[in-house]
Amino acid sequence: MKVNFEKCCWKDGACQQCSCEGECTGCAEVCPVQAITREDVIKIDVEKCIDCGACINA
Repeated sequence: MKVNFEKCCWKDGACQQCSCEGECTGCAEVCPVQAITREDVIKIDVEKCIDCGACINA
């Protein structure tokens, strides 16, 4: 799986799109199979990911 960083708002361990200060409620929360975790960096479990695209649209 390749993350499209042109669309993703999470870069360098911080949300770049809004003023959520790292408490973004987007991609990880919308994932229907909990394949995304957000700690110091976003981690995608490729074994769980179903390529639905919900994270990109969040």
